[in-house]
Amino acid sequence: MQHTPGRTRPHGFSSMVMKRPHLVVTVCFLAAMALVSGLGLRQLYQMTRNDLHSRQRDLEVRAVGVDALISAERRRLLFLRDYAEHVLASPSQQRAGLQDPVVQAALRDSDKLTWEAPGAMDGPLVLGTNAQGLAGIEGFHRDAATLPADIVLARSISPLVAISQQADAVQSAVAYISANGLYVLSPERPDAPARDLLRRFSTMPYYRLHLFGQNPRRDIVWTPIYTETKKSEAIATLSAPVYANGRFRGAVVMDVAPSRLLALQLASANLTEDEEPAEFGLLNKNGDLVYFVDGKITAQRPASFDPDLLDMARAQAAAWMQRGQGYAQRGGRYLLFQHVGDSHWILLTNTDDSELTLAAARRVFSSPLIVAWLAIAVLLVGTLFIVKNIFGQYVDASSRLETLARSDPLTGLANRRRFLEVFNETLERAAREGGGEAAAPVVAMLMLDIDFFKRVNDRFGHAAGDRVLVIFADILRKNLRSAEMPARVGGEEFAALLPGADLATAAAVAERIRRAVEAHAADSAHAASATGEAQNPDADAIAFTVSIGVAASPADCPAHYEALMSVADRRLYAAKESGRNRVVAEDSRSIDPARA
Repeated sequence: MQHTPGRTRPHGFSSMVMKRPHLVVTVCFLAAMALVSGLGLRQLYQMTRNDLHSRQRDLEVRAVGVDALISAERRRLLFLRDYAEHVLASPSQQRAGLQDPVVQAALRDSDKLTWEAPGAMDGPLVLGTNAQGLAGIEGFHRDAATLPADIVLARSISPLVAISQQADAVQSAVAYISANGLYVLSPERPDAPARDLLRRFSTMPYYRLHLFGQNPRRDIVWTPIYTETKKSEAIATLSAPVYANGRFRGAVVMDVAPSRLLALQLASANLTEDEEPAEFGLLNKNGDLVYFVDGKITAQRPASFDPDLLDMARAQAAAWMQRGQGYAQRGGRYLLFQHVGDSHWILLTNTDDSELTLAAARRVFSSPLIVAWLAIAVLLVGTLFIVKNIFGQYVDASSRLETLARSDPLTGLANRRRFLEVFNETLERAAREGGGEAAAPVVAMLMLDIDFFKRVNDRFGHAAGDRVLVIFADILRKNLRSAEMPARVGGEEFAALLPGADLATAAAVAERIRRAVEAHAADSAHAASATGEAQNPDADAIAFTVSIGVAASPADCPAHYEALMSVADRRLYAAKESGRNRVVAEDSRSIDPARA
């Protein structure tokens, strides 16, 4: 046969394809199936590793929520403690309280075995017993010299105790217990005589741990988990001592209701569609462990937690807190841990290889992968696309969480956590630039609070209140240097960090901010008057003022966050009490009657 130019005979693979197309297609399909199966098995293993890291990120999210709850409880408790010590140390409040007929009546009745007095502003009753009733109850002693002041304090703090008790969806018990044998408790216990409750208080860690010099630093104490017999549920309690003139006068106590509140937070933080473990643990620096199982708290170890891994966690609690997050493994079982904020708690959860593999397999076989064998090319492209998107979502979620953890979503300012981080970084930078010298770093702090902010919300609505917060945040940014950092640390409370500023400079900055706010208030009033919207102004035209407390190191105290925050906060309250719309930069500042 004659060979035609431009055409070639099929040979090699091409010849085989032409001769046995079915065999070639089958072999290629089986080879592709084998390749995909191998890649699938490898991908299945990789998915288990990714799922393990995903659980670690999910645990980090849950820890942020738990940290927010614990911090909120600590702030409320510190407020009650600071208020109690302020009342005891304030001669004017004591004089005014002693003139109250209710207090006088309570003093007359205080010699009775059981006596009571109504709380202020419809607060819970003040209950107590006499010296005879306190006989044999350790930690309580009737002191006639301090009894009037303690009764005044108990009446004054009564409405605050009730408000704190109702602040959360889960209503936990809050109390002020005086060493003079009287107390305020919300919710009230009309079924329990005062003497019986005082005897119970004397045996509980939340009171005893503050006695006999056991808490010389006067720290907040987180008591071990105990069971409330009436409700048959486990309870954790925060308590803080109250001192006056260096003498222990009592304690403020607040139950943290972890059986519902913390468990609700843990159950609500799911970020993935996969089934998440329903069991968690909280480990403190002392090695105490609390478990959350199906929304309930228990001190009994669930069977799913490996005891050897838990023993390792107790032994290495301090090291794990420094690491922040990670996991320990033993025999195919994993214990994941995440340090909760800047507290002394570690959040734990557990899993194992079988659970990770089953979860990954469910994802594989619930997808259209089996059908996609007929379209391997589409399957590979689709798989790559899905994996890329999954990892992109994880990275985006981590980035968003990092932003949320460090900034306030409404104003865009730093939050309390980021504020503390920048404070520590400022001190470290000052130490480096000082060449290791022992000179105290110069730093100042402002505490700012919008005056009568609740009235804005009540009159104009929360949307207008949010707009006022945003406006104030913008004023802060415009009146601070780039090196100075503003932050929103509470509802209407803000703070500012001024590196290198002494007390006089910080006071001048605070006054500049106050005047800027005052100028905005004047402009707002003028705009509302000009447009006839004085009765129902636009949110941008709402007038408001601000009170500011100033503290600086080393003028006021060492360069410690809590110390500077405490001084600035104290002076903020002084600004509030002396008439608002002012700056207080020293504790001895007198009240201006005209401005008041």
